[in-house]
Amino acid sequence: FFVFMSVAVLPFTVIERHIVDKEVRNAYYHPAVYQISQAIASIPGAALLALVTSIIILSMTGLREPLWFFLNLFLSLVCAEALAQLISHLVSHFIIGIGLLAGVYGLFMLLQGFMLVPSEFPGWLRWTYNIAFHTYAWRSFMFSEFHDQTYPDADEQGLENGNIILEIYEIGDVNRANDMITLVGYAAIIHVFSFIVLQYKYISMKKANALIYKD
Repeated sequence: FFVFMSVAVLPFTVIERHIVDKEVRNAYYHPAVYQISQAIASIPGAALLALVTSIIILSMTGLREPLWFFLNLFLSLVCAEALAQLISHLVSHFIIGIGLLAGVYGLFMLLQGFMLVPSEFPGWLRWTYNIAFHTYAWRSFMFSEFHDQTYPDADEQGLENGNIILEIYEIGDVNRANDMITLVGYAAIIHVFSFIVLQYKYISMKKANALIYKD
């Protein structure tokens, strides 16, 4: 839910983009500086939201391994913020960006391995399982919650062991540390893509201004 609601940041980033374009054209700062500052500035907010949410949810539900839950949620929010920033650089209006980002998240939820396990993906679509950052967050959360747990009341259904549930979803061999590192890399790559888009726009604007002055 919190990942999906990152679409709410788009109106602000799209509106801010026009200010950034003007300041970059006036050589107040380089696009790389802006993107790095955006990446750093998003971390405290994501950490605070993840912390407050973790405290509320964990106190109500008693989920296992709270530190892993917090880290997982925090990195997922960082990825979501990075992707929202990238989309904001590509669209002309925030309404378009909200629709596009919501569609991307909807696709990611379909591809994360919950509604369809990886073996049920069509052959030509199987690679998409690794594209969604939801994949790494969801399967790490599942592993934290069900690994080596026993459920005697579910014995009749054949689900007396949490590892059986993990095997059903084909995530019995998950390495949470690797998945968390993947989420960090995912966010970093998205920020690099955002920088490339900004740099391209910066160079295009410089060429356009040079032609205007030349004429």
